[in-house]
Amino acid sequence: MRRRDPIRIGAVIDDFFASSPTIARKIAEARIPDLWPQLVGDLIASYTTKIDISNGRMIVYLTSSVVRNEVFMRRESLRQSINQTLGQEIVRVLIVK
Repeated sequence: MRRRDPIRIGAVIDDFFASSPTIARKIAEARIPDLWPQLVGDLIASYTTKIDISNGRMIVYLTSSVVRNEVFMRRESLRQSINQTLGQEIVRVLIVK
């Protein structure tokens, strides 16, 4: 059956994510590495070698011990910032290595 009235693509995507919360969560997880430089700044992001996210655990690998200590001290506020930016509770624990 064809529709005659147009539907906004945003409404279709919102309906899809509402019916598939697992997919919405995976897409939000995939956005985290792109958001990382905005949240911590370019300097800390330049020392970041890898970010792993699974089951609510985010592991950040850093090359500098000084930067690692800075991120470790800010890990709770960073976790809250990530979740607030994504609009849902994605990261439950932030681990710094």
